[in-house]
Amino acid sequence: MKPTLTIIATGVLAAATILASTSSRAEATAKKDVKLEPAVLYTLRDGLPNLAAKLKAGGEVNVLFLGGSITVGGASPKGYVTFVGNWLKEHYPNAKINIINAGVSGTGSDYGDRRYERDVLPIKPDLVLIEFCVNDGDNDRTESMERMVHKTWLNNPHADLLIFYTMMKPNLDYYKQGKLPPSASAHERVAAFYGIPSLCTVYNAAAQINSGEAPWEKFSGDGCHPTQDGYVYFNDVFAQALPELLKDAPAKTHELGKSITPNLVVFRPPCVAKPVEFQGDLITAKGEKAQKVYPLPIPSKNWTGEPVFSGPDGKPLWRLSWLPRELGGKLDPSIGSDKSQWETNSMVWFEGDGGFTGPLGSKLFGAHGDRAVLAAIGKEIGLIRFIAPETGRYVIKVNSGPWSTNTGDGDKSMSLSVLKFSWNGGPGESIGFQKEIKKESKGLSIEIETKLLAGEEVAFIPDTENQSWYFGWPALTITVGFLGE
Repeated sequence: MKPTLTIIATGVLAAATILASTSSRAEATAKKDVKLEPAVLYTLRDGLPNLAAKLKAGGEVNVLFLGGSITVGGASPKGYVTFVGNWLKEHYPNAKINIINAGVSGTGSDYGDRRYERDVLPIKPDLVLIEFCVNDGDNDRTESMERMVHKTWLNNPHADLLIFYTMMKPNLDYYKQGKLPPSASAHERVAAFYGIPSLCTVYNAAAQINSGEAPWEKFSGDGCHPTQDGYVYFNDVFAQALPELLKDAPAKTHELGKSITPNLVVFRPPCVAKPVEFQGDLITAKGEKAQKVYPLPIPSKNWTGEPVFSGPDGKPLWRLSWLPRELGGKLDPSIGSDKSQWETNSMVWFEGDGGFTGPLGSKLFGAHGDRAVLAAIGKEIGLIRFIAPETGRYVIKVNSGPWSTNTGDGDKSMSLSVLKFSWNGGPGESIGFQKEIKKESKGLSIEIETKLLAGEEVAFIPDTENQSWYFGWPALTITVGFLGE
C-alpha cells in the first residue's frame, strides 16, 4: 500500500492570529510559589498504546497538535508538526496518517480548553499532543489541563494524549537547576496523575545553551519562537521518544477517576441570554429625550446563538459581520463603505468563549464585564450593524475605554468609523469618526444625530495600522435612541 500522509491546517484550526485570551470566565491565576518538578528528557508512563495498535494494523489515524504560536510554526519545513508526520509515515508506511495543526498563536491552555469542543473533539483524534507552557507563563493552569484530559476521554476513552514542553528565555534559569518552569511543572503533575506521557522537548537545547555550547540565537530569534535550527532540538527528542512510546502494548481504555482539582467542572454551563435592560433616560447633547432606546446587547449576557439580534416584534435590530483586514490599515472614515465587501460575512457564535468570531475563530465581539469589546484580530475586523426599526430621527452614542492591544505599540493608532447605508444603495456615508494614538487614548466618545428610514443601517467599524495583532475597543457601549419622526 502506498504510504499516505495528510496534513490539515485549515480555518479555525491553523489560525495564525493573536488572540486576547482574557475571558472573564478564565480561572487561572498566577502562582509564583508553585512547586517545581524535576526536568527529565521524557517520561513514558502509559505510552501511546491505542495509536500504536492502529498504526501497526495499517489503519487511518488523526494526530492533532494543540498549542500556541510555537505549534503554529511547527508546520514549517523543520518544525515538529512536519517532523512527526514524516516520521510516522516512514515507520508505518501502510497507515493513513492525518496530521492536524490546531495551533492558535498567543493562547494558553485556558483558551485551549475553551475551544476544545470546537477545534479538537470534532476531528475525532487518535492522539492529541498538547503544548501550552510558554503562553501559560507562571500561571498554574491545572484546571484547564484537566478539563482537556477529561473532555478527551469522556468523548473517546481510546484516544491517547501526550504533553510536551517548549520554553522562553527566562526559563533557562529553571533548567539550570534541573527543574521545569512553573507552568510546565503544573502540566507535569497533570500528566503524572493521569498516566500521560510527557516530553521535555527543549531539554537538550536548554542544556547546550546553559553550558555555553550553543547560543540562544541558535534556538530562537526572539524570546521563545524557535528558528528552524531550534525546531531540530524538538525533533531529536521526538525521534528518541516515539519508538519507546509506540512499542507493542495491549490497547488501553483510559479511565477517569478523581481529579486534582476539587469538584472539577469539565463542561461549563451554557450561556443563557437575559433581556436587554436600559436604566434611566437617553438625553441628547441638546437636551432632547429619546422616546425609545435600543442599547447594544452584550454577548453571553444578552446575545447568544445567531449573529442577528431581534427586537420584541421579531424584526432584526443588530447584526454582526466582519471584513477582511487587508481592507483596513489606513484609519480612513470610509473603511467598509463598499457594503458588498462584507454584507454576507456573518460572525459565528462561539459558546466556549462566550462571544462571536470570524471564520478563523478569533473573537471579534465579546463581553468586557457588563459591556462589550469590538476587535480587529489577525486577518479580520469585527463590524456591528444597527437596523432602524422605523423611520425618524435618531441619536447614536458610542463610548468605550482606552483601546487595547497585546503589542504595546504606544505610537500606533486605532479608529472607529460610523457609516450610514441608505435604501437607495451606493457607498456608505460617514456620519461619525474618532481616531486615537495608543499612548494618548482616552476611549470613544461619539454622539451623532441622523435621520433613518425603516430598514436603513448604521455600521460601526474599527480599524488600526497594525495588520496582524489584536486591537480592540473595550468597555464599549452603543446606545441608539429614537427621537421621533
